[in-house]
Amino acid sequence: MDDMRMYLDGYLAALRHSNAIEPYLIHRLEEEASRYLYDASNFAMVQPEPQPDYY
Repeated sequence: MDDMRMYLDGYLAALRHSNAIEPYLIHRLEEEASRYLYDASNFAMVQPEPQPDYY
């Protein structure tokens, strides 16, 4: 997750430096991305449920 955070920080810095979009949109993107990154349920591995035998 640290690598993703570093990538995101670099991407946001590039957006700020280039003035490609409005600063409030960059801030919104940063908030949404941080919320996604820090929510552990987004990275939880789904365990398959065993199927009962009906033979």
